[in-house]
Amino acid sequence: MYDHENTHKLSPTAEAILGEMVNYHRTRLHAFDERVYRRQQAEKLAATKGIPSIARAILSMSAGRLREEAPLEHEYFRRVDGDPQRIVIPFGEFRDLSKGAAAAGGYLVGVETRDPTDILRPWSVTARAGIEVESGLVGDQAIPKITVKSAPAWLSAENSTVTPSQPTLGQIAAQPKTIGCVINFSRQLAKQANAETFVRRELIRTVATALDQAVMSGTGASGQPLGLLNTTGINSVSGTSLAHSGVANMKRLVADANAPDETIAFLGTPAVRELLEARERATGNGFVWDSDRVAGRPAFASTDVPATTLICGAWPTVFLGIWGAGFTVEVNPFDVTGFKTGVIQARILLSCDVVIRHPAAFCKAGTIT
Repeated sequence: MYDHENTHKLSPTAEAILGEMVNYHRTRLHAFDERVYRRQQAEKLAATKGIPSIARAILSMSAGRLREEAPLEHEYFRRVDGDPQRIVIPFGEFRDLSKGAAAAGGYLVGVETRDPTDILRPWSVTARAGIEVESGLVGDQAIPKITVKSAPAWLSAENSTVTPSQPTLGQIAAQPKTIGCVINFSRQLAKQANAETFVRRELIRTVATALDQAVMSGTGASGQPLGLLNTTGINSVSGTSLAHSGVANMKRLVADANAPDETIAFLGTPAVRELLEARERATGNGFVWDSDRVAGRPAFASTDVPATTLICGAWPTVFLGIWGAGFTVEVNPFDVTGFKTGVIQARILLSCDVVIRHPAAFCKAGTIT
């Protein structure tokens, strides 16, 4: 790694690796600073003028009167990127639906925490398992990765020299894949019920489900990200009569890839959980899935996991990149049927990609019986 003629100077290869790493993390730090600034501005606005209503914004957009009918929402969303038929809802808007006052630590607290993880944690099983989420991305991403590490050497004598050993640097590409959905709600709902809670819940559930499915089983085709189960290099074990020895083997295979124990967690379907909760590790010695733990590690259940499947892995090695500052919402002004019935049609778009940085740090068991 070092130039032996000048021990204070890095070799050209090491300089290139260091430069790649510095540039990558500088870009991420800039994006993080941008998110902190946006949230600070939102906190000031919410503290002085009140919390903006997404439902009121959409309702006003449908009439093309966002500025006139919802001045607070117009001011709030204009700061990000808005016009009469299009707004971008910052992720911080969804931080906590039960809190009413930002100044009291509501949905805008904790600027050091990444927005999307907090948004999705109650809803997304992969977020709860600990995947890394990065928002505010702009261009295509090239994530540096050391594919072959340098080799150390013991010195046989005090005048021995170290044999040079260079690591091999690679890149993992990430490009935005866009998912969208359309939600409808009526003016009567907006007038008589809590449309704000309905719209927020639908946005969160929609994106959480889409991202979970992309992380675990995205096909990499037809505009989808390439998910974990379709990535070459992950380990697998037989799911037939899966017992404690089988899940212990899954954990060992993940640890063989040098995954820290504290990052390992299991994900399965509710049916798999039910099956393993009734299967004893040994007679009178507890169950395979016991108190939301499998093989001593946290375990989560979700219908977004493919049927009869259990996944064990170091989830923080999964990178979920999200482009933009938030959800892009557009109201359809040309929906003739909706106009006649008083139904507002809104489209939500989100661009993201999934990177499995270390496939060997995962193991799956399929067709579990």
